[in-house]
Amino acid sequence: MTQPTLRFRPLLPAVAGDAASSLDLVITVATPPPPPDDAAAPRRPLNLALVIDRSGSMSGTKLSHARKAARFLAGQLTAADRLAIVSFDDEVQVVMPSRPAGDPQPFIAAINTIRSGGCTALHDGWLAGAQQVAEQLEPAAINRVLLLSDGQANQGLTHRGQIAEQVAGLSQRGISTSAFGLGSGFDEDLMGAMAAAGGGTLAHIESPAQLADLYASELRGLAGTVGRQVSLGIRAKHGARVADVLNDLPRTSYGNHQLPALRLGQELAVGLRLQLPAWVPNQEIASVRLAWDAPGEARRQTLIEHLTLPVRSAADLAQLTPDAAVAEELALLQANRDRRRALEELDRGDWLAADRTLSAAHAALAALSPTLRTMKELQLLERKRDLLRNDRNRARKGLSRESLRSSLQVWDDDGDAS
Repeated sequence: MTQPTLRFRPLLPAVAGDAASSLDLVITVATPPPPPDDAAAPRRPLNLALVIDRSGSMSGTKLSHARKAARFLAGQLTAADRLAIVSFDDEVQVVMPSRPAGDPQPFIAAINTIRSGGCTALHDGWLAGAQQVAEQLEPAAINRVLLLSDGQANQGLTHRGQIAEQVAGLSQRGISTSAFGLGSGFDEDLMGAMAAAGGGTLAHIESPAQLADLYASELRGLAGTVGRQVSLGIRAKHGARVADVLNDLPRTSYGNHQLPALRLGQELAVGLRLQLPAWVPNQEIASVRLAWDAPGEARRQTLIEHLTLPVRSAADLAQLTPDAAVAEELALLQANRDRRRALEELDRGDWLAADRTLSAAHAALAALSPTLRTMKELQLLERKRDLLRNDRNRARKGLSRESLRSSLQVWDDDGDAS
């Protein structure tokens, strides 16, 4: 079993003992690195359903690349894996029922028969794929639906909340969902809700030529998955209070915070602000409990860490130098939250307010010492501000995708999940 680690990274290394104060910190959840490429480490078997939108808007280049990428996916699996192929327009077709994937040729022949059609029964297509996975559900495997669509759900069930609720229900049973939006016409809110509820990957891709890279990245992520249904319970102690969680994470039924799946070689950062009364030395500030389901393990896994910090006077505390790496992490998380605010302003029709919000986020990051991460983030914000003036549909899609990076797995344009 691969054990993650929990680490507290406070912005300042102490708290005040003679006055109330706030404590900003980052909780880091880290997993060991993946084995070298040449290591013969076995991976968990995969039980997948690839669900492809074949509605009229997918005709031509989009569907051609979708078929090509699907053939690529089939060729990357082994006899220990299972794959089903489902396509949908206003009707659903199980192109290839779930079967072992050792021989890609039957899948390739089936994929080649997919032709574009009419409307977009997205929920019905996803459900048919989920049923294929459920019929072969294997607790020791990674069970996932990969949904690809370029449009809006306009046939059958279309209510975002109801669809997400069904996705979440299957996720509780061990069937996750990744949602891949293609082009400029897909429903980014629905795709984001499905990926979040399903504990999978969200991808917004502009070119169908990116699909093969996306599928390769998804397979690497699935192979490195060591924990799902991950939750983080934060309990403040002795009068301390959790004032804010910058990630805006979904809540579980137990009131804990839902994290993305744990993957090898990945760090998840959760930004936190605590409000403290005057603090007593050696007194515990908070405890954090990480819980997850490990593939092949019957019992839920847990890890608990406790936070204590030295106590100084408020005057001394004001003279301490903040940790620059922690300040950067908190600023990046805040920039994601600012994007969500800009989205709300854009949806109200106030693009100037959205531009001001993004400008303020840009200024906050520009005030930090430049690093590769902050420079990339500044470029992303500049790009979204430019799109607000020239293509607000694309601006909204980009803002939606980037705003979710601190709460679920999001595929980056360079082919990596972030």
